[in-house]
This record gives sequence, C-alpha cells and structure tokens, in this order.
Amino acid sequence: MGGQAKRSNIYAVIMAGGYGTRFWPASREKIPKQFLTITGSRTLIEETFLRISPIIKKGQVYLVVNRLHRRLTEKIFQRFGVKVLDEPALRNTAASIGLAAIHIRKEAGEVPLAILPADHFIADEEGFRNVLRAGISLVEKGGIATIGITPTRAETGYGYIRKGRKLTKVMGCEAFQVEKFVEKPDQETARRYLKSGDYLWNGGIFLFTTETIIEEIRRYLPGLYQGLQAIEGAIGTRKYRKLVEEVYRDLDNISIDYGVMERTEAPVYTLPGRFGWSDIGSWSSLYDLNRDRFDRKGNLLDGKGLILETENTFVYSNSGRLVSTLGLKDLLIVDTPDALLVADKRRSQEVRKIIGELKKRGWKKWL
Repeated sequence: MGGQAKRSNIYAVIMAGGYGTRFWPASREKIPKQFLTITGSRTLIEETFLRISPIIKKGQVYLVVNRLHRRLTEKIFQRFGVKVLDEPALRNTAASIGLAAIHIRKEAGEVPLAILPADHFIADEEGFRNVLRAGISLVEKGGIATIGITPTRAETGYGYIRKGRKLTKVMGCEAFQVEKFVEKPDQETARRYLKSGDYLWNGGIFLFTTETIIEEIRRYLPGLYQGLQAIEGAIGTRKYRKLVEEVYRDLDNISIDYGVMERTEAPVYTLPGRFGWSDIGSWSSLYDLNRDRFDRKGNLLDGKGLILETENTFVYSNSGRLVSTLGLKDLLIVDTPDALLVADKRRSQEVRKIIGELKKRGWKKWL
C-alpha cells in the first residue's frame, strides 16, 4: 500500500498510558518508555502513529495517555491533527479502550476501530498495514479480530492465541477463528506451542466497531459500562473534566484480554502477522532487536562506551559519561544522569522490582 494507500473510514486508538517500568531508569513517570527514542530518531508513540497514518484519515487517530503526559503528547503531535484523551488514573486497557470508544461513537457513530499499543516495533510497515486492513474488513459487520504474531521462539513472556478453523483468505491475508486465548506459559509449554504451529503470540492489537466493543463491555464489565455511560453523557460539556476525575478512579482495573476477550461469545478471528514485530517490552528485547549492531562478542553499545574483554552485554547510556567495562558477561548496564542500573541481562523482565522497592522506601526522586 505504502504512502499512497487509500485512507478508509477507520479510526485508530493508540494506547499510551503506561509507565514502562521494565525500562527503568531511562523510563520514568514523567517521561515513560513510549516517549523515548529507543528504536530510531523518533519516539515510540510517534513511530506508531506514522506507521498507520497512510491508511487513517487526518483527525481519526485518538491517543489515550496519562494526564501527566498530556502536554508532552500535544507538543509532540501539534502538527499531526490527532485527538488526545487523558486518563486521571491508570485503569488498564479495558477502561482506555472504552473511553476512546465512547468519544468516537459520539463523533462518528458506529465505525471500525484499530486498537494499538504505543510501544511496538514493526519492521515491515506495509505488510502490517495490509493485515490491519484485512482485519478491519472482517469485523465491519460484527465480531472481533486480533492480529496474532507468528512465534519465532518459545517465549514465556507473552499470552498466546490458539488458532481454530481456517477461513478463506481475506484481502490476501490468512485468517482463522480463535479457539481460545491462553495465559503466559511455562518454558516446556511454550516449546510445545511453538512446535505445534497452532499458536500465535497475543500482541494486544484488536479490531472491532465502536458498537461491538461497547456492547461487550456492557455484557461482561457492567461496572465499567456504567461509568463510561456517565462520562459519555458529559462529553462536550463543562462537566466533562470534573466528571471523568470523579468516575475514573472507581472504574474496573482490568485488561481487555481478561475482561472481554477470554469471555466473549462473539465471533473472534485472528490474522497471523509476519512483519518483524517486537513489543520492546524489556531491555533484553531491545538488545535482541539490534542484533545487526552487535560486536564480534555479542555486545551492544548505545552511547559513549569502551568495552573490553566483555561478552553478550548491553550498555545503554544517555548521561554523557563514558561507560567502560572489563571482563564482564551477560550484563545490562543503563546509565542515566541520576541513576545507574547494573543487572543480569537475562533478568531484565524483573527490573520492575526496583520500582516497587523505590516506592516502598519513598524514594520518589528516582521514579
């Protein structure tokens, strides 16, 4: 499709409300991961927007962010014509999606929505757009679709989708009914999933219409639905901001996966994606993504550094200091102006433990 692709009546919702705790100390409450330039010259949230902009009309992209980051978001996107919704509290993806859905329904009625996390990397952007449009065509008259990621390894950090009956190709793309969503597996189970070929990674990319998802929330998350109904009635009025503040903190804190996808009786489809995907979920995933930049001993250097007699180590520095290593192996070193992280690279998924300990000790300066 490329940049000349025809833009259709799709609305996109980019979810960017998280704190990216596994990317501490580079990711902080004031500037979380999605606002960092860690995969190129643009922030992750910008890259997400630009990836879909060839097929989405101007003004039909909504960004859902934490209220702390509204001004930063508006500054980044001031010339792009996006719409920004801010959440006064973190309430997971079901609330974020519901908030966007009621705003878009108020604006445009029943239209197809593409729900996208703000922190993914995708190598083949045109291939991604092809699958996205095929998925939208599946759900325009009802049902839910998800873009599953074809596994490349026995990964225990993702949920999985078990493929069911194969459908006729949609716009040249493979499609299947979803048999079930599966929790994150242990290593042995993940190996079995990979070997069977029957499973896809759940990348958190969902497609449905405004009416479909609002009805699913009404059916399975009635408390959230009632809160959203109250907010929807105040959209465009002076009461809106105060009402959101009052209602939002009491909304269900639950993901769309647990709240709806694992319970729905609506038709659910999945389209396998093979477009070079990474969720950039941890420092180790960023390390793996940059294999083409490794030195002869498997080291990756991002910043000013001197690496001697060191193997399979990732050094990331934005402090301006010189970082030197000698005789190390399998380490993660992240140097920022006010905090330094040194960890076993294989345990980078556990970096969020540090956030918990900082909160416990009341060390807010480094959050």
